[in-house]
Amino acid sequence: MKTIPPPCPVPETGPKYWRSLDQLAETPEFNEWAQREFPAGASELTDPVTRRSFIKIMSASFLLAGGFGLAGCRRPVENIYPFSKMPEGYVHGVAKFYATAMPTRGTAVPLVVKSNDGRPTKVEGNAQHPDSNGGTDRFTQASILDLYDPDRATRYTKNGNNATREEAFDFLGGLSKQTFESKGKGLSFLAGQSSSPSRTRLQKIIAEKLPEAQWYIYEPVDFDIHRQAATIAFGQPVAPYFQIDKANVIVALDSDFIGGEENLHVNIRRFAKGRKMESSKGSMNRLYAVEGMMTLTGANADHRLRIPTSAVPAVAARLATEILKQSGQGELGNGLESLAKSVGGNEKWIEVCAADLLKNKGKGLVLAGHRQPLAVHLMVNAINAALGNVGKTVTLQASPDPKAGSIADLAKSLDAGSVETLVILGGNPVYNAPADLNWAQGKAKTVIRLGYYEDESFPTNGWSLPLAHYLESWGDARTADGTLVPIQPLIEPLFEGLTELEVLARIAGQAKTSSYDIVRETFGANEEAWKKFLHDGFLVNSAAKPVSAQFDAAAVSKAIADAALTPAALPTKDNLEVVFHRDYKADDGRFNNNGWMQELPDPITKLTWENVILMSVKTAKDLGVYNENRENNRIVTPWVKIELNGLSVEGPVWAQPGQADNVIALALGYGRKKTGRVGINSGFDAYQIRTTKVPHFAVGAKLVRTGKTHGLSITQDHGAMEGRPIIREATLEQYQQKPNFANAFNMEEPSVPQGHTPDAHSLYPNPFKDKAVQEKANHQWGMSIDLSACVGCSSCMVACQSENNVPIVGKYQVANNREMHWLRIDRYFTGDPKKEDSIQVVNQPMLCQHCEAAPCENVCPVNATVHDHEGLNVMVYNRC
Repeated sequence: MKTIPPPCPVPETGPKYWRSLDQLAETPEFNEWAQREFPAGASELTDPVTRRSFIKIMSASFLLAGGFGLAGCRRPVENIYPFSKMPEGYVHGVAKFYATAMPTRGTAVPLVVKSNDGRPTKVEGNAQHPDSNGGTDRFTQASILDLYDPDRATRYTKNGNNATREEAFDFLGGLSKQTFESKGKGLSFLAGQSSSPSRTRLQKIIAEKLPEAQWYIYEPVDFDIHRQAATIAFGQPVAPYFQIDKANVIVALDSDFIGGEENLHVNIRRFAKGRKMESSKGSMNRLYAVEGMMTLTGANADHRLRIPTSAVPAVAARLATEILKQSGQGELGNGLESLAKSVGGNEKWIEVCAADLLKNKGKGLVLAGHRQPLAVHLMVNAINAALGNVGKTVTLQASPDPKAGSIADLAKSLDAGSVETLVILGGNPVYNAPADLNWAQGKAKTVIRLGYYEDESFPTNGWSLPLAHYLESWGDARTADGTLVPIQPLIEPLFEGLTELEVLARIAGQAKTSSYDIVRETFGANEEAWKKFLHDGFLVNSAAKPVSAQFDAAAVSKAIADAALTPAALPTKDNLEVVFHRDYKADDGRFNNNGWMQELPDPITKLTWENVILMSVKTAKDLGVYNENRENNRIVTPWVKIELNGLSVEGPVWAQPGQADNVIALALGYGRKKTGRVGINSGFDAYQIRTTKVPHFAVGAKLVRTGKTHGLSITQDHGAMEGRPIIREATLEQYQQKPNFANAFNMEEPSVPQGHTPDAHSLYPNPFKDKAVQEKANHQWGMSIDLSACVGCSSCMVACQSENNVPIVGKYQVANNREMHWLRIDRYFTGDPKKEDSIQVVNQPMLCQHCEAAPCENVCPVNATVHDHEGLNVMVYNRC
């Protein structure tokens, strides 16, 4: 028998990888945690309400599983009745697949959805869509759980009391006649962004019939700034479409295009395409990131500039000045000179970045994030135009102005008493409207709210209508490239919910009020084309045609001058900068009651079930709030108050390596006052200090210590490798020199980590070792992950949980190391936390790879993990 060598047979060399500051400091608490697979008390349940809490939080998972059985459980005896007429093509027990799409802010994700016996059970991307490889994102994967959410709106109400569906329809019909007589005076609509051609058509009908009705658009996280800037820069209504895969050099100015911007599934695919290498002779794209908080984009960057978010305009100005000067494109007016000079000691970094872009004219791309002001987006348009990127790495699409007011405009109308009837289509303004508006929708005489939950915006002076899930709805939308896609239901509305198309059609007095008829009429009369449209999940050749436009330097110069940007004063510990960001799990709050998303570890912090006040390690120490202890397996941190412009919010502190100094980041979407059983009491409400004047970031906040502490459930130290060399990475140059660096035992380059691959043996004979069998075999099972392409977005974690209906366990059981994810993404830091500019991030997916030497087969006492005839490691759930 061979002796298996120890995990680390040679001294460690190369960079040191660490998951947390506790691990780096080798604190006694961390060492105790790492040495025991299960922390103290994890083997027993001491909470008397644990069982009740467990059933409560995972009720949605039970409801989803109840439709098609719980794996490993004995089914109850139920009487079933045969079809009187078998549906065409139906075979009992055989899944069917339907093409549809999930609508998002101003776009959509093309999907193919699996249905088991009439119930949607899993969503996947539509691989045949011209702008998709079948990819999705974590929000899309988690969306199916919302369909089975027992806390969703299930009734029609009038003034808070139960009403019937018919009574609601009668009221909408009467409202249509009443507003028609007044030409819509006193009628206002508040809706989110949409790419639906059918909604656009109904809006035009309403505008014609009810010319005095007002339309307002509001998204708490709004990406429309890209369209606004491009329209000014090119003198016509256009929006940019980014071809990231065609760029050799990418510069992200506070743009988290991998984790927090729109069209994540497209952006990630296109970025990863530029990272994949077929051989050591290939090349990769380069990513420069300029940001204040550590994001997924910054974690994947080759070069990262850590500065306050308020200092990004100065970097953009200096970059624009440098590129315009060297490309002979002139200047954007005198207003940028003083701003460009305020970049501090970052001139060299910017000059190198500009030189790289100039070397790759037509093959570079500069992006600005939605948090940055209009002037920064105008500078970015100028840079891309000067480099010849427009029409290559960024194309322009026609995008008419929606001609709608803002939520601030609506608030003024409500305060003035000019709104008789307010129709809210899907939003939750009572929760997420800017704090300075003092939102009071009750000032309208009648409120009609179409909502998915009876949440904070549930009206007591009007009608509440349950909103149908997109998997219960007929609709249409356009994807990011402009391709028309259908929204096709896989199930009848579980609670007689309505779509916004049906509500608008009834108010517009249309004869056809079903969403199917509305979409069918929008599409046209060609029956065969309609059938193919539904079958394929998209309309062939319907993508937006690129718009040719000339960059208008004069208009851009004027708009930048009007913005009157001035050098920002650097934040200090007594004058902090606050950044409001889209949460990686709750989004803007719409996934707050989704258990899968709540328990998903944040890709950067690995935090579950709440949000925190993020700040750098140095800032936490300077403010005297760097104090992390372990109590009952939870990490305990100080509870503080943040004061900004006369408003305040309280929450727990988390020291985040890589964060800019004196910058605190607050995730939106938590602290709900009225939500479901999963999201209630989860985190703090950052909307309380977010105003119309500072919707994205602001300098001038103060931190006040309260003396209280708070326990967090964070998974970053779970599954510690205890020194095993799990991470093996090299630079592009090192890989080109030694392609087999990951398997090397002794390397000349000390910067490349060394490792050992154990000599594992299977208990089962491998049929492919027989040469005669090998000659006949067509394949051999195996699984690999291209770590150069993995960005750590965690979409695969949610997809795995959805595919296998993995239960959630709740915040306190996560703290006890009892989370049940079958797949996880380990996040490691490298660098010196005392020199936070050196901090880098590496992601390592950890999952069962179905290897032929699977250790689970050797130890399973009930033989649940076995080999099949092809050598694949499979699982018999009923034995587990």
